[in-house]
Amino acid sequence: MMQKGKIRILLVEDHPLYRVGLHMALSYSGLDCVLKSEAENVAQALDYLQQHSDEIDLILLDYFLPDGTGMDVLKMAKQSFPKIKVLLVSGEDNNPKLDAMIQAGLNGFVSKDVTPQGLATVISSIFDGKDYFGPDSENLHSDGTTFSKSESLTQRELDIIRLCALGKTSKEIADELFISARTVESHKNKIFNKIGCDSTTEMVNYAFLNGLV
Repeated sequence: MMQKGKIRILLVEDHPLYRVGLHMALSYSGLDCVLKSEAENVAQALDYLQQHSDEIDLILLDYFLPDGTGMDVLKMAKQSFPKIKVLLVSGEDNNPKLDAMIQAGLNGFVSKDVTPQGLATVISSIFDGKDYFGPDSENLHSDGTTFSKSESLTQRELDIIRLCALGKTSKEIADELFISARTVESHKNKIFNKIGCDSTTEMVNYAFLNGLV
């Protein structure tokens, strides 16, 4: 169920520039939230939670911290304050401890290059009861590296996604691309199948999360 009122956030990140960047991303995201406090390490985060857990709905958590890891914060938060959601925001695209963190109750994971709109979408998804660990977490190349579903999108399909993200109707897109509205709908259905979504809204959210728009 989506959070009512502002989502109250604790940011746990040791790099000052990343803290500023995430603060700005939240400001530009359009998400109804407030950054209640920041912590530079595990000790500060745990101390704050012990005193102010009732003021926090979400922890934005880095993994590598000066005095430990995000796992230390996650375990304590989930054991003592299970209603608090935890989103890992890491510079490591393939965090080797992600499976263990999911087992410990992690609610989501995004990389630090997520767009402000993408961050808002993930947080909203988490508070709607849908944990998020990336749209491509099950897609692997034969060598074990991940690939993006967007790799299979054609330029025309990318153009249609971009125009949908601008709020244009199928008729408006058709007029701009000099094709029929029926052809636009056909392209959209192909996009849905490729990226695994069921609606234009989900398609646009996917585009924001993966930096396509």
